[in-house]
Amino acid sequence: ITASKLSQSSSAVIKAYGRLFVRSWCPDYGGTLKGVSPRRWLVMALFWPLFALLQAINGAGLLLDYLLFPDFRRVRVREPLFVVGVPRSGTTFLHRLLAGDRERFTTTALWELIFAPSITQRFFWRGVGRLDALVGAPLSRLFFRLERWVLGRLDDVHQTGLRDPEEDYLALLPVLGCFLLVLAVPDPALWRLTYADRDLPAAEKQRLMAAYRRFVQRHLYFHGEHRTFLSKNPSFTPFMATLADAFPDARFIGCLRNPTAAVPSQINSIVIGGKLFDGRDTADYWREGFLAMLDYYYRHLLEQLDGLPEGRGALSVMETLAAAPGESVSGFYRTFGWTPSPGYRAFLDGEDRRAAAYRSGHRYSLENLGVDPGRLAATFGWVYDRFGYPRPGD
Repeated sequence: ITASKLSQSSSAVIKAYGRLFVRSWCPDYGGTLKGVSPRRWLVMALFWPLFALLQAINGAGLLLDYLLFPDFRRVRVREPLFVVGVPRSGTTFLHRLLAGDRERFTTTALWELIFAPSITQRFFWRGVGRLDALVGAPLSRLFFRLERWVLGRLDDVHQTGLRDPEEDYLALLPVLGCFLLVLAVPDPALWRLTYADRDLPAAEKQRLMAAYRRFVQRHLYFHGEHRTFLSKNPSFTPFMATLADAFPDARFIGCLRNPTAAVPSQINSIVIGGKLFDGRDTADYWREGFLAMLDYYYRHLLEQLDGLPEGRGALSVMETLAAAPGESVSGFYRTFGWTPSPGYRAFLDGEDRRAAAYRSGHRYSLENLGVDPGRLAATFGWVYDRFGYPRPGD
């Protein structure tokens, strides 16, 4: 990457963030809601300084990598595995099952994505952790309490911890490629990411994939070049064709679930997030946007899996995965020509036992979330028919 190209790309991203900053204070929510939200102004007044500070620190770390660890650019990314699919369809469960194969895979933890996307930062925090351990780990204990206080409130929506495997779309925040930012700034430019293969210009897709490849190279440089990179990211579903071109030897596992469960579950989580940022009732906006988005996700996922060469793609159906996780994962390994180690086979057996005793605490009402059962059946009728799911109300 030449200094000129890097400068041009950085300038374009800064301008795009400037536009989002301006629009974030009073978004029109597609015409469904107007006016000023005091809650949004307060949240934005807190969000943007913290966000800018974090991005500045992370950006400095990423630039230092070119000076301190220039060889990371020579790391080869071999046969990465991408877990994609419809949100709320078992992607997190499958990701953590696969991450249990520590001999084969390396994957991203939440703390790395937020606080240490660069090699420089990871070595820094590793050093801090070792020094902390020498004096009885007081910082680790304090950090764990703070983590539970902040993230524990989100357990009903998405249970996670800073050391848990997590979605790596956060790695694209510095280059404006992370759809999650739409919660802070409901803007068409961010919604376009949900139709990436179809709607993004070729130059934009190339820019995002170049940044993502550098992220993966950094991760492998730090954790071991011999390991297989494991990514879990439902927001990469609309990028499947782009990813397949950028990583020609990549494997994909696509996850889906009965729309009656997946759609209201996802809308519930996004409505909660929208309420956090705005304070007003924005459910209509999120419902309409996500119904269209999820329809595209189902269609694009299956089209792309069908078009992959043999041995490069597999389908994970949530109902089957939840009932028999060990056998499901073993089937994916057979598809890809892999053999589970004895230790990992024992790990999967334990997951089978836990799955047999698990009962979900989530209950979502289509009516309470403004999802009309008739519209759900009309939009996703082909999914119900193809997979034999009962339609809403049956």
